[in-house]
Amino acid sequence: MVVFLLIFALLALQGCASTIPPASGPPIPLKEANLEAVFEQNEGLEVTAEDAKEMRDFYRLGVQQKAKAEKLFQGKAYPEALKLYHSSNGSFSTILRYLDQDSAEYMLFEDTHILFFPNLLVADNELKMGLILQTRGEEGSARRCWKRGLASVQKSLQAERTEWGLSLQEKLISLLPPKNK
Repeated sequence: MVVFLLIFALLALQGCASTIPPASGPPIPLKEANLEAVFEQNEGLEVTAEDAKEMRDFYRLGVQQKAKAEKLFQGKAYPEALKLYHSSNGSFSTILRYLDQDSAEYMLFEDTHILFFPNLLVADNELKMGLILQTRGEEGSARRCWKRGLASVQKSLQAERTEWGLSLQEKLISLLPPKNK
């Protein structure tokens, strides 16, 4: 039943979605596309994993889980933050199987556009998970997170060049040893 609903949601969203052209030109400034704006757009009714049926539900769930993880990360509650980052990436991976391009103006409904950055959000989660693992002395695991994050941010930048993505890419590159970049 869940598979049927996912396929139906995919077909419904594809009918509304347009093809995203390759990124070119100057990057979209941080004031237009940033993490706080994504959080703000997805506030409100909380989505649970059990209630997520459509792609927009999985996106909202992933963003809401990430917002909670960010608060825990800032409060140094690392084990709980790590779990939420993993869960958030799980929600985004559901989306990325069907819609794998980021967009600064993704049409959610008629005349309703949102910041749609599942790749960039995964990359940021991988950055934070790597930092948590580094504090535990798990350097190898941290580097694997940062490599996955770098691949995700590069995927995002192929579709939508943003200052946010370029900054995140720079942070991830700086954390990786030169031979692993």
